[in-house]
Amino acid sequence: MLRGRAQRSVGRADPGPEARSPHPAHTRSPGRRLREGHGSAVAEFPMVAVLIVLIALLIVQAALLVHTRNTLVDAAVQGAHHASLIGSSPQDGAERAERLIEERFRGGLDADATATQGPDGVIRVEVSATLPLVGLLGPAGAMNVQGRALDEASW
Repeated sequence: MLRGRAQRSVGRADPGPEARSPHPAHTRSPGRRLREGHGSAVAEFPMVAVLIVLIALLIVQAALLVHTRNTLVDAAVQGAHHASLIGSSPQDGAERAERLIEERFRGGLDADATATQGPDGVIRVEVSATLPLVGLLGPAGAMNVQGRALDEASW
């Protein structure tokens, strides 16, 4: 036994969208049809997709820059630690940093390392690199990082 609304709809055919709407689609004004938004998903998808792809590319670019910076800092620190060992010179540390950068980037990054020893016994290895700002191609930008270590002989 059906009651209420369900009882009334038994045995009746679906009237269709034109019968339900007080204004059929062909008689509505253009302004009203635009406000209803039918078909707007087709136009919105390309606009949103472009934004999502752009954000994803920016995230990849930021990750690439952070990874490159961290790798250069590690090479500078390793070079400074190598130069701080007894029997090594600051120039040995700079060479070690350049060798590490060469191994890690396989010649794809133009980087130079310089090492200096201060009067307080601290050895500083500074790495200057020119890296692309857009992906692996594009205009270049400069990045300078530094690694420090205390010379063992100065203790």
